[in-house]
Amino acid sequence: MEVILLQKVRNLGDLGDTVKVRAGYGRNFLMPRGIALPATPANLKVFEARRSELMAQSEERLDRARGRAEQIRGKEFVIAMRASDEGKLFGSVGPHEIADKITQDTVEVIAKEIAMPDGQIRQVGYHDVVLQLHPEVELDVTIIVAQQTDMGVNMPPRPGSQEAETTAEAELEAEQATAAEAEAADTTEAGATETDEDA
Repeated sequence: MEVILLQKVRNLGDLGDTVKVRAGYGRNFLMPRGIALPATPANLKVFEARRSELMAQSEERLDRARGRAEQIRGKEFVIAMRASDEGKLFGSVGPHEIADKITQDTVEVIAKEIAMPDGQIRQVGYHDVVLQLHPEVELDVTIIVAQQTDMGVNMPPRPGSQEAETTAEAELEAEQATAAEAEAADTTEAGATETDEDA
């Protein structure tokens, strides 16, 4: 079906564009929310009569989004979660938790405005998410997921810091030691089997 857009829609078109969309998307999403009208001659006349009003509303939405972005830009948001000693979360951090934290610390953000390219966060550390406040306003935000303990909050090491490098080296050494132990155990078992066969 063809619709007339009453505001800019990401990956679809700008205000006033006539675009083809799937019937369900048009009828169930765009039209009930006042984002589009069916592309009929009568609706084209209605749109032309309201064009200046719709342009002003569009500019106002863009200005509000830019204002919100300025209040958020450059900030990092810390979310404390229960986690294992290895940093694996007991649960996960998704758009709702991130939206609640940003709203609590700065301005209101809703979960639908948060894009998580790597999916839900399941590990302690520094994670980047994208805020899509408007089709023309996007910004990257750093979410720091820290380990919540009975004693307080353990902050993860900042990527690139000496502590992060030391932790990564310690983890690598532990993995190598575990692999060496497993190899030694396999060799011992193989030797014992050969001895049994000889007897």
